[in-house]
Amino acid sequence: MRVKRVLLIGWDGADWKIIHPLIEAGKMPNLERFINEGVMGNLATLYPSLSPMLWTSIATGKRPYKHRVLGFIEPDPSGEGVRPITTLSRKTRAIWNIFTLVGKKCVVVGWWPSHPVEPINGVMVSNHYQRAVVPYGKPWPVRPGSIYPERLIRPLAQLRLHPQELDVGLILKFLPKLSEIDQEKDRRVENIAKIIADCTTINRAATAILDHEPWDFAAVYYDAIDHFCHGFINYHPPKLPWINERDYELYKNIVESGYIYHDLLLGTLLKRAGDDTVVILVSDHGFHSDQMRPRHIPMEPAGPALQHRHYGIFVAKGPGIKKDEIIYGASLLDVCPTVLTILGLPVGEDMDGKPLVNIFEQPPKIRVIPSWDDVPGEDGSHPPDWRIDPIETKEAIKQLVELGYIEEPDKDKQKAVEDCVRELHYNEARSYMDAGLYSKAIPMLEDLYERYPDEYRFGIQLVSCYQAIEQTVKARRVLEEVFERKRKNTRKARLELKGFREKMKDKSPEEWTQEDHRRLRKLRAEAGRNPYTMEFLMGSLLFKEDRLQEALKHLKAAERTERSQPALYTKLGEVYLKIKRWDKAERCYRKASEIDPESAEACLGLCRVYLGRRENERAVEAGLDAVGLQFHNPRAHYFLGVALHRTGRLYEAVQALKLAVHQNPNFPEAHRRLAYIYRNRLKDELLADRHKRLAEEAARRLKLIKEGKLSVTADKTEEATRSITSDQVGLLEAQQALLSSSFEPDTTVVIVSGLPRSGTSMMMQMLKEGGFPILTDDLRKPDEDNPKGYLEFEKAKQLKRDASWLPDAKGKAVKIVTQLLYYLPRQEDINYRIIFMLRNLDEVVASQRRMLQRQGKKGATLSDETLKKIFSHQLTQARLMLAAREIPTLYVDYNETLLRPEETAKRVNQFLNGRLDEERMCRAVDPSLKRQGRGIKC
Repeated sequence: MRVKRVLLIGWDGADWKIIHPLIEAGKMPNLERFINEGVMGNLATLYPSLSPMLWTSIATGKRPYKHRVLGFIEPDPSGEGVRPITTLSRKTRAIWNIFTLVGKKCVVVGWWPSHPVEPINGVMVSNHYQRAVVPYGKPWPVRPGSIYPERLIRPLAQLRLHPQELDVGLILKFLPKLSEIDQEKDRRVENIAKIIADCTTINRAATAILDHEPWDFAAVYYDAIDHFCHGFINYHPPKLPWINERDYELYKNIVESGYIYHDLLLGTLLKRAGDDTVVILVSDHGFHSDQMRPRHIPMEPAGPALQHRHYGIFVAKGPGIKKDEIIYGASLLDVCPTVLTILGLPVGEDMDGKPLVNIFEQPPKIRVIPSWDDVPGEDGSHPPDWRIDPIETKEAIKQLVELGYIEEPDKDKQKAVEDCVRELHYNEARSYMDAGLYSKAIPMLEDLYERYPDEYRFGIQLVSCYQAIEQTVKARRVLEEVFERKRKNTRKARLELKGFREKMKDKSPEEWTQEDHRRLRKLRAEAGRNPYTMEFLMGSLLFKEDRLQEALKHLKAAERTERSQPALYTKLGEVYLKIKRWDKAERCYRKASEIDPESAEACLGLCRVYLGRRENERAVEAGLDAVGLQFHNPRAHYFLGVALHRTGRLYEAVQALKLAVHQNPNFPEAHRRLAYIYRNRLKDELLADRHKRLAEEAARRLKLIKEGKLSVTADKTEEATRSITSDQVGLLEAQQALLSSSFEPDTTVVIVSGLPRSGTSMMMQMLKEGGFPILTDDLRKPDEDNPKGYLEFEKAKQLKRDASWLPDAKGKAVKIVTQLLYYLPRQEDINYRIIFMLRNLDEVVASQRRMLQRQGKKGATLSDETLKKIFSHQLTQARLMLAAREIPTLYVDYNETLLRPEETAKRVNQFLNGRLDEERMCRAVDPSLKRQGRGIKC
């Protein structure tokens, strides 16, 4: 079916770590169905991870330093103070402007920022529409600039829900012990009601517009999960030791209930999507919900971003989208290019993201255009002289203060503007840093550090920039200055805190003003000196200078003040690696992994430890874990390639090393190893010379980067800018051409492969009944799990250490599980042809669990979601390996075979030169064998 529409849904702050347990408990059925019908994966965020910047990057495919939305507030052009960030700050076209330009109808509801609304080809409802800024029962006019077109103002105004209109039954879902809360003293119930009412209003408007207005593209944004988490994530189970027991019992359901409520809202949108619509659900970042939750939030603008986790969520389903698969390597910058590709439009070459081609069943043709900003025409954007009501600005600022996103602006308007500009420059510098453009960030940070020396964050980020370009002398000077200034100011703050407490001791709590509380918090933060950051940075600097014992001293000092930071233990592991203290390095990396089980750096460290010990198979496993957790990780692909090279798996090594240099073209070591493998092992002088040349070029670029003469991303070769996934698709496409290659039975081993419980026994039965010779020893007898028999060959399970039996398998079919395919030897007198069984991973895992239970065995102590993630990665890697080795492979879907065995029989027969009895093959398919699954019960 042809795609006609795209629905993009945004859940600010949504995180898989919270979602997976809720899905397993059956509490998010709509999202579970959504995932099962499409693809899912992590979505890497940008830094700084501030929502207006991130959601504008999602809408434009560009980094903040390009689109110019750089924070929560901006100076008012009139000079009269500051205002909330608006669409007027954006200096590039958003996706709805592009669609307006080409005549497509758009609906945009609640996007942050989308105020004031733009006169696009369709409907826009701004992120100020839903806020209730008046008491219940008072007139509640729609804010000017909140709704376009104006004909919809009256009907959409009637859909708004005031917090005091909420049904108490709904609030009790969030707060079962509501009656125990003194709402006069505890205002959190009021905040919860506001959040629920706001997201309900957004959903009402979105569903009404989707029902009654034409649309080709719709974008609906919900901020509620982010608000619930910023307010209540520390009350989410498991209980943190510093959280008050009573508060924990009162508020422990808030975050979970917020997700469950969003699942209900998601269901209402999915009903309106239709079969011709691709639906995409994304979040801009995740949220720490375990032991990584910070106890203290920095007393600085945007300090709450410390609670954010690097990965948000990505889910997509619809016509042409793969089903029940996990994708890797997605960034929020990729969303806009992907939506453009889905609807057949070219991608801007000035966009920083790429189309996610690995979500499509058939790789799409990618078209490009230099820049959508240069295309003439009406795009629905604002005229340059647009102005905003200052009274409305004041109310919106108040909302941001109450939600905790910003501190109340200084009453001195000039000071407020100065503070705002300072933060915008700081965020711009960090955006450059995030892109690797340190040479752009350094002058901005140097200026900020000089003008605001007591703002330690400016100095610390400047140190990080100097470190990145290996200007360690400058980095040390700045860090020592910050260190000394911090010590002096801490002593000063402690004296001031003592004086403040003395001054306030006779005041009752009721007499304290809001400014008094703010002053106390600020002094406590300044007086509570925690040297962790300084010690960690100094240790990192000394490590770069190869002063390893001094580095250890500072890192150990950091550990004495803070033992919950995985980055500390990965850095300690690096030091121990360099001095070849393998055991200590391993302990550090395992400690990092305990703190953060999803730390790709910890897995990579273990891979390097095992390489140092020459435990190469363990290194391969740890390397696979690292790239499974973070696919865009060139160092992990490199060390995985080294491990694979050492184990003799050359084609897999080449694939891993190629991914390393695609992800980081400035990687001479990876090019050198590729050159070595091609010259000395694969005997390909042409490719060896090419990678030798690329290694020399990469080394020259690195030298210029270190000297500050070239930015990290200034040089982008064609290879470097291509999507990683497009290279994988190219491999798989080339493999498809092998299906029609000639089949020589006398020299070919036919292998039936797949994960255990994916239908391999059924395929062996089909081949046997069709008249193809089978290699089996019948040692494993039929049982309840496989009443027709397994048709296995015991020696095939020992392929890793013994392949001497393979010549006897020529002209026959043998079963070999996916995980052992890597060990197929390359022999001139043996060819391979593989029938690869694919099955829904939920069904595979459930079937394996049931089989183990019947046998009285436990199996892996991993959750089903973790097993699925591992299996998905293993399948992807196996497919790429088979393609790289150019082994003809026919992929067969288990469920499709149960439904239409005649089609599978025909495909398999063609694959094996048309000598089989297709009718008898079909009779071998017994639909009653399907015991696990969400689908048909045959």
